[in-house]
Amino acid sequence: MIKAKRWAAAVAAVTCLAGVVVLGMDKAHHAPRVRLHGGAAWLASSKVGQLTLLDGASAEVAARVPVAPPGVPIRASQVGSTGYAHNLVDGSVVRVDGATLQPSAPTLSTARLFATPQALYALDSDRGLVTPLDPVTLTPLGAPHSLTANGDNSIVDGNGRLWTLDPRTGDLTWFSLNTQHSRTGAGTALAVADGRPVTLDLTRRRAELLDPETGSVYESMPVGVRSDDTVAVAGSPGKRRILISVASRGLLLVCEFGASCKNPVPLGAGKADLGAAVEVGDHAIVPDYSTGRVWIVNLESMRVVVQRQLFDHPVRFELLTRDGVVFYNDRDSAEAGILDLNGNLRAVSKYNPVKPESGPAQVAVDSRDTSRRQPPSTGRPRSGPPGAVPPVRGPGVTEPAPVGAPMADIVIKPRNRGLVGEELELAVVARSPIGLATAQWTFGDGTSATGLVVRHQWDRAGEFQVSVATTLTIGLPAPVATATVVIEPADAPPRIAGISVDPEAPRVGEVVRFGAEVTGRRPDRWEWAVQGEPASSGPEFRHTFTSPGTYTVSVAVTAGAMRVQQSRQVTVAPEPPPVGCGDVLVASAVLKSDLVCPQEIGLTIGADNVTLDLGGYSITTGNPTENSAGIKVAGPAVVRNTTIKNGSVRDFTSGIALSNVAGVKISHVGLSASQPIGSLYKGVAIRAANAQGVSISDASIGGHAAFTFQDSSEVTISDSKVEDRVAAGGKCLNRSSCTILRSTVMLHSVGCANAAHDVSSAIHIEGGVLGVWNIGDICRSVIVRNNTMTPARITADRALEFAGNTVSHKHNWPKRNDMEIFAENATSSLIADNTFSEMQVGLTVHGPTGSVMRNAFFGNHIIGLKALHGRSMLISENTFVANGPYYKGSPMHHGGLIYTADRNDQVSISNNRARDNTGYGIYAENAGGDGNTTSGDEKGCVGVVCVPP
Repeated sequence: MIKAKRWAAAVAAVTCLAGVVVLGMDKAHHAPRVRLHGGAAWLASSKVGQLTLLDGASAEVAARVPVAPPGVPIRASQVGSTGYAHNLVDGSVVRVDGATLQPSAPTLSTARLFATPQALYALDSDRGLVTPLDPVTLTPLGAPHSLTANGDNSIVDGNGRLWTLDPRTGDLTWFSLNTQHSRTGAGTALAVADGRPVTLDLTRRRAELLDPETGSVYESMPVGVRSDDTVAVAGSPGKRRILISVASRGLLLVCEFGASCKNPVPLGAGKADLGAAVEVGDHAIVPDYSTGRVWIVNLESMRVVVQRQLFDHPVRFELLTRDGVVFYNDRDSAEAGILDLNGNLRAVSKYNPVKPESGPAQVAVDSRDTSRRQPPSTGRPRSGPPGAVPPVRGPGVTEPAPVGAPMADIVIKPRNRGLVGEELELAVVARSPIGLATAQWTFGDGTSATGLVVRHQWDRAGEFQVSVATTLTIGLPAPVATATVVIEPADAPPRIAGISVDPEAPRVGEVVRFGAEVTGRRPDRWEWAVQGEPASSGPEFRHTFTSPGTYTVSVAVTAGAMRVQQSRQVTVAPEPPPVGCGDVLVASAVLKSDLVCPQEIGLTIGADNVTLDLGGYSITTGNPTENSAGIKVAGPAVVRNTTIKNGSVRDFTSGIALSNVAGVKISHVGLSASQPIGSLYKGVAIRAANAQGVSISDASIGGHAAFTFQDSSEVTISDSKVEDRVAAGGKCLNRSSCTILRSTVMLHSVGCANAAHDVSSAIHIEGGVLGVWNIGDICRSVIVRNNTMTPARITADRALEFAGNTVSHKHNWPKRNDMEIFAENATSSLIADNTFSEMQVGLTVHGPTGSVMRNAFFGNHIIGLKALHGRSMLISENTFVANGPYYKGSPMHHGGLIYTADRNDQVSISNNRARDNTGYGIYAENAGGDGNTTSGDEKGCVGVVCVPP
């Protein structure tokens, strides 16, 4: 159904196609005409075989149209308001009318589909033919054209011509309705900028702007790529500018014809699975599939504005724009949404992920969007017509829904790739102290099994989605865990996908690690060679070069009678000069021994593009002074592109001190500060002021205090251990942004407290193990997401997100008795999808404006959730089980949910589940709401209506 206030009876005029949107598709049904707001997109939902219409203005599901049997992979193309569904199993295509949502009958059988305003182009890869089709009737418009490429590298220019490039041969072909043209040696990648086709040639390191009529080179420019780079290229819609995502080095290159390439923007700490960027409003949004996040880069300042997690796992999601609105979508799950240029999300569930065939889609509000919002509407989205593919139907979920944070992970041995008939072991392991009782597996091939550890083999090749539904030891279901397994034919020959070199730019005397990614049949034999001389017979090996130059490294693998070989060149730089205490470095250098430095500053880096390799050695001092530092990076101007790696810095007042720098990478280092100097507590492992784009990875940071980042610094710590000895902790001050990812953090505090009470900094902690007493003091915004942690006191002054965390008193780390969140001043807060267990009070929340949703409270001694005040708060879809046993018989309020508030608060307590709590299931003062259930709770519910489940 369509909301009457949002969808009128007339059809809006459709703007011209600025680019082709490639998505997933489905079938429609009888429906009144729809008025599409600017920025509406059709999104694919392969799991349920639907095309979902998402309105960019309201972030609401406007329609769901079934187009294929559930589970069939589908893709969608969109022209204006009309969607085209492509079934990847049988090759059929369905047109979904943007005005009526009425689908056509399935037609055609094509391997690939390309949509333009003038025609659809259907590719028959078996016969090497491309046929133009009428975009309304789907009937041929003329004779087919020949095409040898597979169509993977294709774009549509501003005049609706289809261009396709074969990166193996460099052959470029372009089509209009009745004509076909081609040229050779065009390049290796293709994009469209300002409506014109652009080619990129990695070998020649050039980009060329083409004449759209003749295909000839209109303008050419050099670009800073390497021949072995892995890239994804996109173009600007209104400028002759290209955006190059360099996945092999974790960079964004921006190059404009008639000008030049700007300095590259680092995206993370190195190699990543980056996709093609999309551009909106002079900002580039770059997807990172390896982490499920995006990087938003200001193309004027060439600085990262924000990195934003869209998914909590690696996923090859879609990122697209419609009329200036940025959409993201996972075709294989219910997750989708809308992203703005500040990183604010409006997440949408395209369908009910627990029971896909029933219930309305739910719209979630992300806390980083600090505008005030009402609870999600109960209006129902539209469904498609009855027919061969059943529409979404039913009253909704009737069995208990999964609760809380992700509770389990899938472990596959020996790896998540195999051959037909090869048996793999799959195990599901618990993330939290709450154990797993049962597991029901599906393997994506129509078979299933039960057990916490199972073995399975696939009888056909393909990519399979493995899912496991687990039940917790307390009797409730946990969220479904998923993984992808790739199965190749049993006789698939071995293939070498690439040779890895670490480091990629080695120097003389440095140990270099070589490896190769091999798919297909497992090799019986490995043969490595350097300059033709045998080097190793293992899958990986290490080598040290003794002189500079360019070397050829090759690997050959043999499986049965099949042998394949690949090689790559490695350029080895001369050995840097030795380093001594007090040196000022203006070129790259390497330590040859430990340094014990009497100077106040051990080493200084004062120039751009300097790499300091500590060589596994340490820099220390025996007499730290108040301002001493082991390594200082600073200069009269901004110092750019500094790398510090492979060693340790100890006993200085500051291990590393950064000031007025940009693009600093610190990796594989140990940092610890000295004890206090007299009565001064200034010892900090690393400090930074006005430091942009600082990346710290695989580090150990500790000592007296961990870090102080201030004065508009932007710092990311990842895959590291951060701890302190006393109550100093880590500080993020004065308009700074501090992010900690996938790290173990054992600190007294991580916050923004300062004498001026300046509320301007932001903290983001995600995917780690936390034993932190206080988080977020005097911070503007706080994000704590997907961590395993002990109870903490969390405060946010403007915006708060606490989501996907597992909080328990069972973890053997320094801890508080209770979890508390203070958000009295916050204009937006989201506390969602967490699990709280084994504490005195699972969570106490103080006065938030926002939502407490889909959390699970298990076995807390006194109270599961204690809520105090709440100016405008929604407490919904939470689960309370077996809380309150320590206060059995006490007159004090105890049990699942205890809410006390003033009468002028606006609080809704709805759709929560309480079971087997000692005391109350729910006790609420001055609150409204309905849909709550109680079962086995000693005192039932007071203040709100609860019914049996």
